[in-house]
Amino acid sequence: MNIRTAVVCLLLSAVTVSLSPAQRKEVVGYYPSWRGRDRNSLVIPATIPYDKLTIINYAFFTPRPDGTIAGKDSIGDALYLRGAPGSRLTDLAHQHGVKVLLSLGGWDDSDNFPAVAAGPKLRMAFAHACIEAIGAYGFDGIDIDWEFPGYPEHKGTPDDKRNFTTLLRTIRDSLSAYGRQTQRRYLLTAALPAELSHAADIEVKEIAEILDQLSLMTYDFSGPWDPRSYHNSPLYASQGADSGRSLDGAFKLYHRTYGIPADKINLGVAFYGKTFTHCTALNTPHEGADTAHFPIGLYYEILNNMGKFERRWDDQAKVPYLVSTEWNMLVCYDDPESIRAKADYVLEKGIHGLIIWEITGDHLPDGTTPLLDAIVSTFRTNH
Repeated sequence: MNIRTAVVCLLLSAVTVSLSPAQRKEVVGYYPSWRGRDRNSLVIPATIPYDKLTIINYAFFTPRPDGTIAGKDSIGDALYLRGAPGSRLTDLAHQHGVKVLLSLGGWDDSDNFPAVAAGPKLRMAFAHACIEAIGAYGFDGIDIDWEFPGYPEHKGTPDDKRNFTTLLRTIRDSLSAYGRQTQRRYLLTAALPAELSHAADIEVKEIAEILDQLSLMTYDFSGPWDPRSYHNSPLYASQGADSGRSLDGAFKLYHRTYGIPADKINLGVAFYGKTFTHCTALNTPHEGADTAHFPIGLYYEILNNMGKFERRWDDQAKVPYLVSTEWNMLVCYDDPESIRAKADYVLEKGIHGLIIWEITGDHLPDGTTPLLDAIVSTFRTNH
């Protein structure tokens, strides 16, 4: 990328935009509480750009073996969920008309799901714990992020396929009963695998009848764990690549193969990238991730190092990548151009919306949010 192009991209991405009242596309931002204390507490509830979001998923609480739940980040929970009235994340979001869901699980904390989902007593205990959290903190619903039913490395079993459906139905029944008491309707959503290898272990059609929204994790299609470099979150597959490893492939899997209505599906966008050391081309061997220059790999870290790279564009996948001959490195990531292409795809296909992992990733010190703005401006302009 030359200097002129970089400046133009940054100027365009810095335009402040917000969702209009008529905007109906969902923009769901995951907020990992532990990130709130990064960069001198840059992204805390008081600084979240609520006007650009429709739902915030607070990440994460985790299921315990006895069916109860616990926060992953006790400091963040104390600051953001149990603060003074009016200062809590849920309070501030509601002031802007934004819902907040409690997200349970995540990659690091899904091991207890199989046992909790296996029996009626633990399922009921888990659902009851979800209701207690809603009452205590003012959440508007529950998001289940079980990664993944049937996955042996996270203690998965073949019974997870049926038990996942039953667990969701138990939660839904509890939400409905609680809603009758409070005269409200609470949302139930789930973050779901994007590829057939994991989706095959889920009763997709059955859970679609229970869930309000199915959110596909259309990122992490590739990373340092793979022998060859490839895009993290391509809109389409590159030539010769597996078509299922893309947003388009995931949407077709759920919409065409499983018959899920497009307006019940959210696709995922990544506000982070993947690095490959000793590698300067796609689909070539590498020697793992660069954690020295990119400890987290979030978008703001990539921007901070942009001067070391040449930006290239994969016109088939509709995503950029960066090459550094000096550092002998490849970075696969998303920028405003690729994010706009994904938002356009959502509009074209009649998809419900987008989920973001995660909203601190593009939040810059001056308060601008270039990737989030790319979503909102596309939805607003083409609504």
